[in-house]
Amino acid sequence: MRGLWGRVWQRRTPFVVLMAVVGIAGAVLVTRDTGGGHLAANRAQLRKACDGTLPYRDLERLVRDERPGELGQHGTVLAPGQQSRSLLDCSLSWGDGHGVTVHAEALVSDVPQPVRTRDLLEPAGGHGTFVAPGTTGQYGKWGAWLVADCLGGLGGRVRPTTDLYVTARVTDGTDGADGADGADRTDGSTAARGKPGRATALLGFRTAVHVANALTKAQHCGSGPLMTPTAVLDTDETHGAPGRGLRKCEWIDGSSLPGVASGTWTTLGDLQESTGLSACAGEWDAEKNAGERPHPKEWQITEVDAASWSGVLGRSAYNSYEREGHVPGWGAQQDKRPSEADAGSDTRQEDRVSAYSGRPQLALWARSVCGGRTTYHRVAVFPEIRLEDGETAVISGKDRARLSTAARTVLDRYLDAEDGWPASADCRDTTVLGEVEQWH
Repeated sequence: MRGLWGRVWQRRTPFVVLMAVVGIAGAVLVTRDTGGGHLAANRAQLRKACDGTLPYRDLERLVRDERPGELGQHGTVLAPGQQSRSLLDCSLSWGDGHGVTVHAEALVSDVPQPVRTRDLLEPAGGHGTFVAPGTTGQYGKWGAWLVADCLGGLGGRVRPTTDLYVTARVTDGTDGADGADGADRTDGSTAARGKPGRATALLGFRTAVHVANALTKAQHCGSGPLMTPTAVLDTDETHGAPGRGLRKCEWIDGSSLPGVASGTWTTLGDLQESTGLSACAGEWDAEKNAGERPHPKEWQITEVDAASWSGVLGRSAYNSYEREGHVPGWGAQQDKRPSEADAGSDTRQEDRVSAYSGRPQLALWARSVCGGRTTYHRVAVFPEIRLEDGETAVISGKDRARLSTAARTVLDRYLDAEDGWPASADCRDTTVLGEVEQWH
């Protein structure tokens, strides 16, 4: 019997070895075909990461299989007793440039983003970015950012606040080494010259909105959820001038604004469609007026702009201008009531304007209550001045008074415009805070 079984084993040995080899090779092929075998675990991790605040359906396609996901997270949402200024800081990565990073905090100070008039009208320094209409925010260097209300209050470390700030950055493996400058792609995921693609920006906004809604719901804010954006708009003026001729900016009309150059004006407005801020600007159109209208005289107004900011955005904008010395002093203090600017006075002495003072302008500030929130308004008029480097111009008392009258007229027209932002925001109880000569 032993001899029989021995002969049988000897005959089967080559077959067994062959099957083992085939089995090993098959396992290798299966492993290569299916990656590292981490897909299911990584998807489960995505569902639970960041306290379950991430939009799983939007981010699922980014999950990789080759290695386990790397998760880093902290914040008072995850550990209420810990010392952290953040409600949530969370980063999840699957390698090869695929990942998501979110940050949320209860704002007890200014919005950590530029929100001055020109930042709204010409974001990214005039190079353009993306906005999601109906969402208060933009797509910036670190992804999408937004500001949301939490009327019931958020638990901040310093004091309670009603303002939530969220950022979200999503990468899909197409970013360059610095996370921004990829090549153009037909799917819009990235774009050249350091600007993200449309699809990347939309995914960032959708993630930020999803996180904001999850947090405000968990905090019992008493505020309704933000609408999840389905599209973003490119603010780059080279892409068809998307902010031109908006209805909310139609109040800027050279034929009906006294003191401004007559003729055709071109208008520009921000595209956020936000309940918390808005901006419009108008400029005398030299090209369209060529041959039809004479060139404006010196000190005649050829450009105007107007902007409004509510709540924390108003405080942030005012403080930003204040750091440059471009606010009417103590006018922002809630317990004081400065007199209105003396717009009709012609007793002012002449003044000198230097070519090095930037774009000379006279700004007028006001404060209202819009939608139940303290709101700051700023309008500015820009006179026609032709100066070479190193030169100065003299503005007479009468010219200065005309600028003052025009600024007040622009403010009144802006606040009263039927289709303007202040009307849609139900602004009332307006107090004029004062003027700022931005040419010193």
